[in-house]
Amino acid sequence: MAPSSNPALVSILIRSMDRPTLTRALDSAAAQTWSNLEIVVVAACGRAHRALPETYRGRPLRLVVAEHGGPLLRPEAANAGLNAARGVWLNFLDDDDELLPLHLTTLLTAPRPDNERIVYSRTRVVDDKGNLLGHCSLPGTHVQLWFHSRSTTCGTLIGRSLIDQGTRFDPSFAVYEDHDFFVNCAARTAFRYVDIPTCIWHAHAGESGCGFGGNDDKPQRNEYIARIRRKWAAFFDPWLRNFDAVLDCGQQYLKAGDLGAALNCLERALALRPEDINALNLAGMANYRSGHLARAEFLLAHALSRLPQHQGLIDNLALVRALLGAAATHQADV
Repeated sequence: MAPSSNPALVSILIRSMDRPTLTRALDSAAAQTWSNLEIVVVAACGRAHRALPETYRGRPLRLVVAEHGGPLLRPEAANAGLNAARGVWLNFLDDDDELLPLHLTTLLTAPRPDNERIVYSRTRVVDDKGNLLGHCSLPGTHVQLWFHSRSTTCGTLIGRSLIDQGTRFDPSFAVYEDHDFFVNCAARTAFRYVDIPTCIWHAHAGESGCGFGGNDDKPQRNEYIARIRRKWAAFFDPWLRNFDAVLDCGQQYLKAGDLGAALNCLERALALRPEDINALNLAGMANYRSGHLARAEFLLAHALSRLPQHQGLIDNLALVRALLGAAATHQADV
């Protein structure tokens, strides 16, 4: 999609607790190369939020404070931003994260059919000193939402029509409201992935328990993911019965080194098509890398019995049997 002489208005929505990092977030929003944007700051901390100017570095800015003047929970603040936004496209930005200057231009000029109303990119993940830890957000399918969000909120453009259809954040989700929201979107639209890093997630910042390091609460994460799976079961069920989507998702996770998710997907794919060579091979290698050597040998041997001359299967089975032999020798020595 080429840049237009009349570019669409984009609303950058910042849920703010008025932390010092808000200035960095505002700077990154104002530095966008996309010409037509507004910045909407939602005072999640209530009237205690500092006053903000009506423009920020040449960009229109509005501060939204709840009528009751009190603080807002994360989903309440997100919905307040959606309600105040005027843009054709919407982009959330937490007050401790930042956008790279080409973020909006990259996403809005990416080739995209009209039925894709979510566009997202790769996100840089940094530690509390700004060191790069890696990237998150992968290409794939809605099956990924069984495990986690497909994208970060800052890395995602949301089409206005989704909001017009009633898509909102669920106030009952004190955290993981973003993940729940993206499942809601996925029930209505396809997603478009752009394989370029365009934003930065400071994953160690904050106290939500949804990040990394000291900001990672695993029991909380498991609780809310289970809630999301129950809530959206009517959509997850057909997604998880799509063999090609589940197999592709498992392969993506295997490449990324997420062995738990890879095993989950690839064993599901096998249950759907027990004789599929690709599923047998990939599930075999996921089990091998997870240390489930007997299961890996069984699956790869079965695949090889169906395709006896396939060199890749021969090599993979040899890897597994070599490790099984070494394990047996070690046990005998003990």
